[in-house]
Amino acid sequence: MNQAKDSFRHGVRAAGSLILTAAIVISLTGCARTNSKDAASSAAASAGPSAGSPSPAAQPTDSPPSAVPSASPSATASPAPAAFLDPAKLQPVFGFASETGSHIIVTREEEGAGEQMKSLNTAIGNGGQVLAVKLEKWQTGNENNNGRELANNIPNMSGYLFKVEGDAAKRDETYVLVDSAVFPQAALLELQPADLAGPQLAADDPLRKSIAAAKGRKIKAAWKLAGLGPDRQLYLVQFVRQDKDMLFSLVLEEDGKLSFKDYPAKITDNEYSVWRVDDGGEVSPQMFSLLFAAQAAEGMLLGLNWWGAEGVNSFFLKQEGNGFTELTIEYGRYTSPM
Repeated sequence: MNQAKDSFRHGVRAAGSLILTAAIVISLTGCARTNSKDAASSAAASAGPSAGSPSPAAQPTDSPPSAVPSASPSATASPAPAAFLDPAKLQPVFGFASETGSHIIVTREEEGAGEQMKSLNTAIGNGGQVLAVKLEKWQTGNENNNGRELANNIPNMSGYLFKVEGDAAKRDETYVLVDSAVFPQAALLELQPADLAGPQLAADDPLRKSIAAAKGRKIKAAWKLAGLGPDRQLYLVQFVRQDKDMLFSLVLEEDGKLSFKDYPAKITDNEYSVWRVDDGGEVSPQMFSLLFAAQAAEGMLLGLNWWGAEGVNSFFLKQEGNGFTELTIEYGRYTSPM
């Protein structure tokens, strides 16, 4: 999604039977994007074809950074003074929650990494939910694994199982696992998710007009995704197609200042897969959700999920100047229906 993410490859649609024992890489690069990557560059070790991968024509550009707070094992915000998250200390360890929310499984780490896993005592996701977790065991998969990284398949998958202590995780949600000693929970920002079924910004809305003027392009649709603290709002904006050129942006508004993370794409032979496989050349607020938002020394750090037809990609955007850059940390799950 940013220039550091060239490693993302175009996902291939699921075809034929899944090879349950084969490792699958979820390639989720957008169609015709340059320097873009989909957050799901790797899939479950036993997953099938690439999950919800973006088509190769999409190319994201950098936008304003966001700051990530450090997490503590407690689900309650720390009363400590404001802190800053150091993005360099984030580890690329992600998992997803079981059906009851009592466990989170991490499937990307090989057996034998138990010592590293023991240091991870906090899970953060689901709009900034902070959970205390403890490594329970390494679980060996079985022949019933269907290759889907979903809650109902967790009993059949190989991976590290973490016990959730206290409040339950949300079923099937993605979480990033951290060491609370290096992830200050006080850096987390309070999120106010928007009503994704609500109306989009009206054509005469001043903010919509400002966004259109800043990009020099007409807007097809614009929605609010979330409030990030008292004075910052995150929006999803799709612009009107210009010949074969497509564009949508994540837009951060702070006291009238606009910061963009652009995702241009060029339509090729397949107009039905532009940014992601089978996206129909459209984006919607239902495709995006926030893991968390945090304050870093230089700006905000945003953790996001991007859902596609075959899976979900998780990634981080770091605010830098007037734009966002994407961290190299990424995660993808293959969830295509059976």
